[in-house]
Amino acid sequence: MFKKLFKAGAVLGLSAVVLTGCATKSYVDEQDAKILEKLNALESKVTKMEQMHKEEHPKIVGKIEDLETQVGNIQAEHEDLKKQIKAIDEKAEKNAAAIRGLEDRVGALEAKLDRLSENIERVMRKSLAK
Repeated sequence: MFKKLFKAGAVLGLSAVVLTGCATKSYVDEQDAKILEKLNALESKVTKMEQMHKEEHPKIVGKIEDLETQVGNIQAEHEDLKKQIKAIDEKAEKNAAAIRGLEDRVGALEAKLDRLSENIERVMRKSLAK
């Protein structure tokens, strides 16, 4: 008996949840229209307020526009400087590699000079010893 009541209650409960949770297309369209109407009203108010602000505070609006232009210019200069720094870094790396090559050549020349000096000293000692 309990099982039958439980099953009947579960079926009725599930049916109630399923049936009350469904919205008709017309209801959704109606709600959507209300939301769009409110959104359009808000957009209209914002546009009116922006226009009023521009009319009442043209100097401030002009300064803001000037500042926005300056910010854009500074950003463009910043990008240009970054490119220049990158080019300088690349050139510095090439120069550093060239310097390392020159240092190696100088080291080799110093070693050769040391060998020549030792040879000259040896020849001079031999000639003095005779």
